[in-house]
Amino acid sequence: MAPFARTTGRGARTVLGGTLALALAAALPLAIPRPAYADSTGMSATVSDDCTNGRVQVVLNNQTTASQTFTVSWPGSGGGPWVRTLSAGGNSLLYFTRPVGTAYSFTTTTPTGFSNTQSGTVGCGLAPGTPQMDQTQLISTSTVIQGLNSSTGTPYNGTVASVRIPSMAVTDDGTVIAVADARVSNSDDLPNNIQLAMTRSTDGGTSWTAPSIVVHAPSTTEGTGDSSLLVDRTDNRVFLFYNYGPAGIGFNSPASGSNATTDTGSLHVEFVTSDDDGVTWSAPTDLNPEVKDPTWGSLFASSGHGIQLASGRLVQPIVYRDSAGTDHAADIYSDDDGVTWHTGASAGTNVNESKAIQRSDGDVVQDMRANAGATRYDATSTDGSTTFGAMAANGLPDPGCNGDEISYLKPTDVSSTGAPLTTATALFSNNASTSARVNLTVRLSTDDGAGWPNSSLLVPGTAGYSTTAVLGDGSVGDLYEVGNTGGVFFDHFTLGWVEAS
Repeated sequence: MAPFARTTGRGARTVLGGTLALALAAALPLAIPRPAYADSTGMSATVSDDCTNGRVQVVLNNQTTASQTFTVSWPGSGGGPWVRTLSAGGNSLLYFTRPVGTAYSFTTTTPTGFSNTQSGTVGCGLAPGTPQMDQTQLISTSTVIQGLNSSTGTPYNGTVASVRIPSMAVTDDGTVIAVADARVSNSDDLPNNIQLAMTRSTDGGTSWTAPSIVVHAPSTTEGTGDSSLLVDRTDNRVFLFYNYGPAGIGFNSPASGSNATTDTGSLHVEFVTSDDDGVTWSAPTDLNPEVKDPTWGSLFASSGHGIQLASGRLVQPIVYRDSAGTDHAADIYSDDDGVTWHTGASAGTNVNESKAIQRSDGDVVQDMRANAGATRYDATSTDGSTTFGAMAANGLPDPGCNGDEISYLKPTDVSSTGAPLTTATALFSNNASTSARVNLTVRLSTDDGAGWPNSSLLVPGTAGYSTTAVLGDGSVGDLYEVGNTGGVFFDHFTLGWVEAS
């Protein structure tokens, strides 16, 4: 039977006979050689479960410097073996549809000696014997979102034109909170009618609540976007930061030179809090009077998440544009559980969105997206994000996208004060490309980010902003967007799945 093609928000799929399927992502060579970021052979074949579409999938990844031919045998599948030749830096997604509980076995080989066999049973949830990564679409442009704000102020349930900019956190009891921009009429950044949609999981990412609006501007001529979640472990309070844009105001709009709460000429950094794991939220607090220098051209809170340090200090990354028009990454911080906030010094220039991570020695490293793209930059603080040393390229590829770096700490990994511990184990999530938002990859380091010997390709093809969190059972969640209209997905995997790659 001749294959036919169909295009989805995640790229072109080739379907064979309605049950066996193959998707080929474009072979995208990396401009920066990354031998330290591949496994020992530079090749991998990883198995996962697509929970949304009910299929098992295999991702082939070739991070060697030469073309490689992969042969995949799927006994009992009714097809194959399938042979795919991938150029250096290329990848391929193969999948087939089978009922939950069906046994599978995949053997992948190359003429150069790579051999990998993985067997198990189809099923989501990371149960023993099932694929140790699964994938679920949480919100799409066809998902009905509850409580959208209308032009008349009357809430309604409906769909939106674009879902972007994910944020995620895990509370002390293991509740996973995921928030994203619901861009009602188009996919533009602020100024735009953007409202924040939330969905929650109380069973470790297996099931999720229907998405509903938790923050919106007073009118649809304004917007609230770019959410970031931060959990204060000392009292299990969740902070949801976001940027409020008055009518016509975005980051690139000239600022008014005011830091007043009533200022309608600048973006505002605001937050709401929840003391019941995201069930209910407080009224907004406007931080501009505390954290915005009136001489700045603009500022905004970086999306994804903030962190709590071992000292108990709360840290939320921001971006600001100085009076000369230069972009900076920095942090705002609180030492009194969020009652008051202060702005730290610049961590770098000509950089954009960033994440803060605390190393095992207590230092804070700012992992930054450069305006020019190509590579990530780091800067180190020895005083808890108050001041930073010089920034330097860290060698990780970056096409100019908001990625993530986190410490591998469960919600219960806390000291006697309730604040998080420190660890040398870190996870990094971003595109494995220097020029395009493609090939979302998660990497593992056990030496405070000095090296990243293990990596797994989560999403071949289009994928943009991502944010990660360690769940209560020690598994890891990665929440990411797929272009402007592909929706927001949750990938759930074990640390061993990354270590085995």
